[in-house]
Amino acid sequence: MFHYGRQIVNYFLEKWSKSSGLHPEYITRVQADSHRRDIRVFEIGLSSQRYGNNIESTRNASYQDGLRLIDIAKENNLFIQKTDWDKFGDRKRLPSGESIVYLSADGKTITKIRNPFAKASIKNLNSKDLIFEHLVHNILFPNTQYTFIGISEDIDGVRIIYTQPYISMKFVPPSQKQIDRYIIKGLGLKKQNSYFYGNDYISITDVSADSDNVLVDTNGQLFFIDPIIRFNKPALEVIAYYEQFLK
Repeated sequence: MFHYGRQIVNYFLEKWSKSSGLHPEYITRVQADSHRRDIRVFEIGLSSQRYGNNIESTRNASYQDGLRLIDIAKENNLFIQKTDWDKFGDRKRLPSGESIVYLSADGKTITKIRNPFAKASIKNLNSKDLIFEHLVHNILFPNTQYTFIGISEDIDGVRIIYTQPYISMKFVPPSQKQIDRYIIKGLGLKKQNSYFYGNDYISITDVSADSDNVLVDTNGQLFFIDPIIRFNKPALEVIAYYEQFLK
């Protein structure tokens, strides 16, 4: 069983640090725990062949893929009724086009009830990739990693439920220079235009210093809370790309 984030990120950040002058803090701080075992059951029946992007993922296909996730969740005790959402804590009135957000009673954990299709067109996300999306986030941004909790359903379709560490609002937005340092030197991505950083596999946006989506603590550690990751290739190809650094 692979522990994707921890092994992969440590490897390629250490490799890049030697050639790019990356500060050693990334090697010690950047660790993930993206266990694919939590979602193995949802891979059953998926074709191993490459498939197209969201343009080929028609509305009907998206609907059917959502139903497939719901059915599998119900069969494997991973389905969470909407009436149980309140158990995750106090609902927060946060601006989000993707998720309903709850804060745990101890103030340490955020639970996100995510509509996976909310920004699918920006993400270039095929409906078959929905269940893998958080793994890619965890590889790139391990200190704000998502933990998969289960599948739920609302009136307009499937919801995927994750928890994430709550990042204190005492932290402040970093400078754009700090953000660029992490993404360009730390992750090896190139600036594609005013909004996106990327490579052949992914592109990242919504990480401006003008937003509150990236915060920095007093030690200079950056926290990317909910960046938009655009898939330039199917999610399994993206994961396989980073997996190669283990070999």
